[in-house]
Amino acid sequence: MPHHKKLALSVALLLASVSFMHAIDRAHYRELSQKLGVAAKQKNWQAARDLLTEIGRELPAPTPRYLLTMASVEAQLGHKAESLKWLEKFAATGLNLDLSKDEELKGLLADPAGEKIAAQMKQRSLPKTGTELVCSLAQADTMPEDIAYLKSGSSKSEGSFYVSSIQHHTLYRVLLPRAGSKECNIQELPLSDEAGRWPTLSVSGDPTRNALWITASAMPGFTGFPKEDEGKALLMEVDAASGKVLHRFDPGTSGPAVLGDMCVTGGGTVYVTDSIGGGVYRLHGDLQTAKLEKIADGLFSPQTPVPARDGKRLFVADYTMGIAVIELPAANGAAAMAAKVTYLPHPENVAVVGLDGLYLSGDSLIGIQNGTDPIRILRLRLNQAQTEITGAEVIEQATERMGDPTHAVAVDGWFYVSANVGWSKVDDNTGKLKPGEKFSPPVLLRFPAQAPAR
Repeated sequence: MPHHKKLALSVALLLASVSFMHAIDRAHYRELSQKLGVAAKQKNWQAARDLLTEIGRELPAPTPRYLLTMASVEAQLGHKAESLKWLEKFAATGLNLDLSKDEELKGLLADPAGEKIAAQMKQRSLPKTGTELVCSLAQADTMPEDIAYLKSGSSKSEGSFYVSSIQHHTLYRVLLPRAGSKECNIQELPLSDEAGRWPTLSVSGDPTRNALWITASAMPGFTGFPKEDEGKALLMEVDAASGKVLHRFDPGTSGPAVLGDMCVTGGGTVYVTDSIGGGVYRLHGDLQTAKLEKIADGLFSPQTPVPARDGKRLFVADYTMGIAVIELPAANGAAAMAAKVTYLPHPENVAVVGLDGLYLSGDSLIGIQNGTDPIRILRLRLNQAQTEITGAEVIEQATERMGDPTHAVAVDGWFYVSANVGWSKVDDNTGKLKPGEKFSPPVLLRFPAQAPAR
């Protein structure tokens, strides 16, 4: 969960969390955001309320941040009943806020209704365990951002897990423990100097080519690479045995980029996202002549992409927005920049912000939600056409062993999750350990891919 993904509950950034049905005009967003920021700074709460009310009329489902901001503004206006109403809606999402530490809302604790809502939030955010521990990784500072699986050569029954390492700019092959043990062994894949120059973020297995795909990005503000590299990023195909770079692709952006997440389809098409540039890219066809083409732009912080069942749409976890839906352009790339982007509708009590990993499982989306309180692993149920979210269940939340999870991979009927990664222990601006902090061993967790019968 790099620093550019994190959420901040503030009026000035409110619109970055709004889940519009239609494509968002970023220029209009900046204008509205600026007005909100000015109104908040001037403590002109009536103006802020009027503006928020106007925005709310356009929303298919207000986000948790919208609900909380409305509660704060109503409290500033002295409208206690209205503030409690919005706070109750926020609590219905299952997310938590410590009211005693919130300057605008802590006064609600003096009201029995406010005290009841605070108790509900605390109760609903208690730890819940729905996974089983596979193993811990002996190397505590691995920071395994992403996880992939690739079958071994011609074998149809054996394969290996791979994790990417932020701290060590490399990949590790993960060997599951023998019976009776709960510690995985890891073996470093000897990446070339080119592939290991920057932090390694994403890794995906490519069964079509029997290779691995990785992304490496010189994340702005991070250390451990030459300063002149800052903002550069690469997508690379590497040999799973030797670590040799087979092909490399540059997004060709004019500004800084962080190629943070990706997926590879069964047909070998690669989708990759730029979390600070807002773009979504596609790579397909003959790798000797293929180019990394931008198929969508204007997202706020795109994370993991996953194709819908119909193959015509791409779901993308937009960290501060919700789940974007991209109408995939023609394979020849001619309509690449004209791709339509909307956001997946969902019930008001389902929070879809703060999603990092995102995966399709039947008529559900599995979400790794590490940008909320509590941190959760979710199953988001879809309608049969996969055009809207109908409900959600928490698989796991707020457990000490899960810590801050990031991504998952589906293998043989199970989802394996890279968890307790360590992002909360490092400085947002450098990637180095915070004073007084130390890494604890990352873990692999797993849970059944098939949803339990209801």
